[in-house]
Amino acid sequence: MRYAIWNNKGGVGKTFLSFILGTEYAHRHPDRNVVLVDMCPQANLSEIVLGGNGGGGKALSHLLSLGRRRQTIGGYFDYRIQMPSNLVGLESEYLITVGETNKNLPRNLYLICGDPSLEFQGQVINQISSQSAPPGIWRNVRLWLNNLITSCSKKLGDESVTVIIDCNPSFSSYTEIAVSTADRLIMPCSSDGSSARAIDNVSGLLYGFNTPEDYKQSNFAWKAAEHNMALPLINAVILNRSTQYAGEASRAFTAMFKEIKDRVNRFKKSSPTKFVKGADLFFEMPDTHQIAIACSHTGRPLHKIEATSYKIHNKTIKVNDDQLNRYRGATEKLLEIID
Repeated sequence: MRYAIWNNKGGVGKTFLSFILGTEYAHRHPDRNVVLVDMCPQANLSEIVLGGNGGGGKALSHLLSLGRRRQTIGGYFDYRIQMPSNLVGLESEYLITVGETNKNLPRNLYLICGDPSLEFQGQVINQISSQSAPPGIWRNVRLWLNNLITSCSKKLGDESVTVIIDCNPSFSSYTEIAVSTADRLIMPCSSDGSSARAIDNVSGLLYGFNTPEDYKQSNFAWKAAEHNMALPLINAVILNRSTQYAGEASRAFTAMFKEIKDRVNRFKKSSPTKFVKGADLFFEMPDTHQIAIACSHTGRPLHKIEATSYKIHNKTIKVNDDQLNRYRGATEKLLEIID
């Protein structure tokens, strides 16, 4: 199964959630292969996976310095831009075994590395997609990542690889390519008004819900239907709290989460086929506190983070047992939907 982690809003924890889901699922299922795909130009997920903000940054910089030979999603797209409708023949070479670089991670975890060049390539992808020839060019371009993952899965000898795709907030052409590859969509939200509005953006941009008539034929959902492409089903909406404390702050978060749930449920009522049938839809995640900082800086997965102090950039942060237990408990529940 392939999961896209996306919302049309930044700062909702997509990258950290992708890291946690991928690493913890791989840890709990050593008999399965897990591939993390970094489709964000910032490549933050890749930096964490390759070793964190220290060694991971150096490893990422080295990969990006290799020009057309770079083992990144941008390196692969360089070739596909030259041959949009044909496989490169080197697809599986873009799969990175992360345990060789970051010893903290499970051996069954792999990475398709992010690349800042996605931003430049996005403009070229739009130009290629708008061409009238060859037939089906729009669809062929949207299948680039699918082609890559399918080839990498065959290399691993397992066509049912679990894939977690970290998507950029903007619904650019490379984000369209990312969601076109996914079977399921997981939407992280924060407790603010813009997260509620982003729910409407997702339903409109990805599924064509309430799209104005003048824009329907340029809408992604309309084009996907025209090219017989299936869209990912909404699997989960993650409600990220910024505090667990009682009082006015907690009541405000509850009110905002109710607004997010109401908007999701309105969309579900109008378009039930866009959702995974019978699945739990809403998951509440506690404040990551210092956990996200410790994981991101050290490149360690959640199961290797301890309740202790960590020195990061000449500052000391402390992770305590209460934070770890709450977040691990919530993560266990969320992992139940991953296959």
